[in-house]
Amino acid sequence: MYKIIISLLLIITGFSAFPQSVAVPTLINMLHWTPNHIDTTLKKDGYLLMEKDIDSTSSLYQYSWFDKQDDGNAVVRSFVLMEAKVRNLSSRLITYRTYNKEEYQQIAGWLLENNYHATARYDFKEAKHTIYSNGTVTIRVKVITTRLKDGRKYIAYELELGK
Repeated sequence: MYKIIISLLLIITGFSAFPQSVAVPTLINMLHWTPNHIDTTLKKDGYLLMEKDIDSTSSLYQYSWFDKQDDGNAVVRSFVLMEAKVRNLSSRLITYRTYNKEEYQQIAGWLLENNYHATARYDFKEAKHTIYSNGTVTIRVKVITTRLKDGRKYIAYELELGK
């Protein structure tokens, strides 16, 4: 009986391990959502609209989510939606960034479990880019290392999806 209860608790905590993270399938779906639908979804999850810039040919929406945990560590995420339209051509780019290594590992695991394969790798000193594709959708994953003058370093994990 105790094994069943412990197993259920592990499953429940596993699903809630990364609250307010945006799952890869949701990011893929967001490529087809209206900006209002994206805005409503992100705000409902606690994201704050930090910047909104719209003109006749482009739009940019930048959201951030921040939580300081009991152990003193902070969890930071950002979501950026960029759109451009010129005549009949339009393009959309979504960038999702987290600084949580475990969340990045969960994302990488999801990509592998869902038939995404690395098709290219690029190394730009502080940023390592890997292109993943399942034959239909292409996702660029960046691991960006930033070193501060005091010697500390931060690693950001970023996904880029576009259409």
